[in-house]
Amino acid sequence: MKYLQILNAVMLALGASLAVCMGVVCLLYGVHLDTEPQLRAAMPRLYELTAVFAAMALASLAAFEAQRRRWLLRWLAQLLPVLPIFGLAIFIARMRA
Repeated sequence: MKYLQILNAVMLALGASLAVCMGVVCLLYGVHLDTEPQLRAAMPRLYELTAVFAAMALASLAAFEAQRRRWLLRWLAQLLPVLPIFGLAIFIARMRA
């Protein structure tokens, strides 16, 4: 159980830090949209990637809290972080196509 809790905490930290970094990139892109018009085309993908990382952080937080508080549906909550990972895989597959 302790290893699963550590994995949930690591996934939470990874998702949160990547979401914050991508949020800063969105902010910087937004500031420079007027000077660099080609950035406008990249904004929707950037927003989508930021949302995927934020979803990963929130899903990992739910799994972490469920495990820590020993909720009845904690094993179901352990599956939540898998969903944003599938979203990330779909995002990468669309980028390659």
